[in-house]
Amino acid sequence: MKKVLGFYRTFLQTLKPKNYEDFAESTLKNSFNYYSSLIINAFLVFMIIMIPAAVQMPNTIESYIINDIDTLNFDINIKTNSPILIPKDNPVLLINYQNMTPNQTANVIIDNDVLYAGFLFKKFVKDLEPYRDAKQNSGAVSNFVAFILLLMLPTLLLILFFYLLIKYFIIIILAALIGAILSPIIGYRTKFRYIFNSAIYGISLSIFLDLIFFAVGFSFYKIQFLPLAFYVISGIRKSGMKVDKKMKNKFIEIR
Repeated sequence: MKKVLGFYRTFLQTLKPKNYEDFAESTLKNSFNYYSSLIINAFLVFMIIMIPAAVQMPNTIESYIINDIDTLNFDINIKTNSPILIPKDNPVLLINYQNMTPNQTANVIIDNDVLYAGFLFKKFVKDLEPYRDAKQNSGAVSNFVAFILLLMLPTLLLILFFYLLIKYFIIIILAALIGAILSPIIGYRTKFRYIFNSAIYGISLSIFLDLIFFAVGFSFYKIQFLPLAFYVISGIRKSGMKVDKKMKNKFIEIR
């Protein structure tokens, strides 16, 4: 509990430029621990703000089918000599178009145009025949697509988490490199580690703005990353040594 409260206290402190001398001189271990907690919390917040969109997903899919698609038919004729297992060991998906019932089992089974799936301790059975004419049966198709996405939800969430983790870390590196280039230009000399730490803590507000803007569909020249630039400059000024004009061309200390 103390660790959780400690993260939120630190997050609030990242909003104050005067704290960036301490943040800049933080150990890399503490910085990375904070970043991992930041991504976890941002991920949870993003899931919460996306709940309305997830609830409306069947209606959204149906709207696309009705308004944006003229014709959408699925006329698939499949015959299998033996059940198709994906993967072969411990299969997740089994496809069978034979007259005989397969002996194998899987999480999701398509058996002669009937879908069987187990999810959250419940079993679902869906007849796929109505979905062949997607335009005519837009409501059923949209619900079916939403159902499939729901089955894939754990995998999708895992992919999303690592996407956020990598995306914002790349932005941190870019911000630190740009800060290192600008540091002597604006008349300050500091260590690259200090700039990097400032970028890690300084991205806090920008991450939440970025996710909120994405959820509401707002985009304006990446304005959400202006706080990151401001806090990186604050870190440079707080941790750096001011140099005279003759020293401005000296490179930053990389250590």
